[in-house]
Amino acid sequence: MKIQTQFGEVHVLTNCPLLTSTERLEWMTEVHESFNGSEDRYPLRDTPRQILSFNYVQMRKEMGDMFHILSANLRKQWGIPLRQVKRVIPDIIDDDYIILDTTSTIADLRVGFAFIESNEGGQVVEIIERGRYIIIQEEIRDPETDEVIQPLITEYQDGFRLAANVTVTNAVIMPLRICIIDGDASINVGGFWSNASMVFRVLAEDLPEHAGDDPEQYKDQDIYFKPLLLDGDSIEISMSQHQNVVDNSIGGFQSFTHHARVKQSKPFKSLIRSWDDFQEFRRFLFRRGGRYRPFWLPLYERHLNILNAGMITTSLSTNTKYLVEADRKHIAVKRKDGSWTAHEITAKTGGSLTVYPSIDAHRNDIQTICYMGLYRFDADQIEFQFLGAGISQVTIPILELES
Repeated sequence: MKIQTQFGEVHVLTNCPLLTSTERLEWMTEVHESFNGSEDRYPLRDTPRQILSFNYVQMRKEMGDMFHILSANLRKQWGIPLRQVKRVIPDIIDDDYIILDTTSTIADLRVGFAFIESNEGGQVVEIIERGRYIIIQEEIRDPETDEVIQPLITEYQDGFRLAANVTVTNAVIMPLRICIIDGDASINVGGFWSNASMVFRVLAEDLPEHAGDDPEQYKDQDIYFKPLLLDGDSIEISMSQHQNVVDNSIGGFQSFTHHARVKQSKPFKSLIRSWDDFQEFRRFLFRRGGRYRPFWLPLYERHLNILNAGMITTSLSTNTKYLVEADRKHIAVKRKDGSWTAHEITAKTGGSLTVYPSIDAHRNDIQTICYMGLYRFDADQIEFQFLGAGISQVTIPILELES
C-alpha cells in the first residue's frame, strides 16, 4: 500500500507483527558530576527518538512480494502501524469524526496519519483535528425584538476529525509512524518461507511527544510506589564509589575517595499486562525524560525489623544492627489496604527512629515499613519487548542519588 504525505511517497507495511517486536525510546541527557559525587543534569533532547524493530515471516507469494518491495524501496520512506497503541473505536457510517477519549494516547495517537483495521479491511486515514463542539441546544430569538429566548448551549466532544469520510465496523485505530529503514534488511529464506528482520527509525517530524503526568510529590520530587520485579529469585544491586589507590610498588599503599557516599544501582524491571498499564508506564517514561528527572521509590527490602506494637505515631523501635551508621533518612510505609505514605527520619538514637510526619496507624494495619531512595534512570534508551497476549516487558537500570 502506498500513500502520499507531506514527507513524499510512503510505503505502508500493514502486517507488522507485535510478537517478539521491540520499541525503543531514546532521550539524551548531559550529566555533570561534581568532585564530591553530586551531579547536575541537563536535557538535550525534549522529544525522544523512536526505533521500531520487527521480524516479518512470509509464506510462498508473500515471501516474493516482500523481497521485491525491499529491493525497490530500501532507502525510501515507510509507514509503520503501532499495534501496541491500538484503540477500539465505534462504528462509523460515512462520517469524518471518531468519538474517542484521546487523553490516554495523546503522545502517540494525535494529529497526523493513523491506520484503521475493520471488517472493511485496512486503510490509512489522516487526523486533522482533535475534539469538536456540538450543539446540544439551539439558540432561539424573538423575531420582533431579537431578544434571546433560549440560549445556545454547546458541549465539547473528545475525538478525532479525519480528512475524509470513512465507513468502518468492528474497527481499531492505531498510530502510523513515518519511518526509514535504519541500516540494512536481513532476510532468511527457506524453500517456501522467509523471515525478514528490519529496524525502522521514525522521522524527527513524526516523533511522539508528551510532558508526562504530574505525580504525587515528596520533598519537591516525584514519588512512585511501583513494585520492583525480581530477575528470577533475586535482584542484583551494585554498590560503587570513586576510589584512588596510591601505590609506588615498593612499599605500602593508600586508598581514598572523592565521593561523599556510595552509589547503588539496580534493574528497574516492569511486566506490563494491560493496555491501561502500558499507557501509564509510557507517560511515566516521558515524565522522566531519560536520565533527567529523579523520583522517590521504596527499596522494598525488609531491612527494618520493627518492634512496635499497638498504635505507631512518630517513634519506631527496631533491633536492626548498624542503624545509626546507616545514612538513610527516608522511609515508606505500606498499609494492608494498599496505600503508601512517605516519612522523613528526623532523629536516630540507638535502635529508635523519630519520623515526620506521624504514621498514625496500628501495627496490625501495616504490611511493611522499608527505606526509600531518590533514584534516576541510569540510561537514556528504554526498550519495550512485546511478548504477546498484550504483555510487554521493560528493564531499565536505576541509580540511587539520595537515601
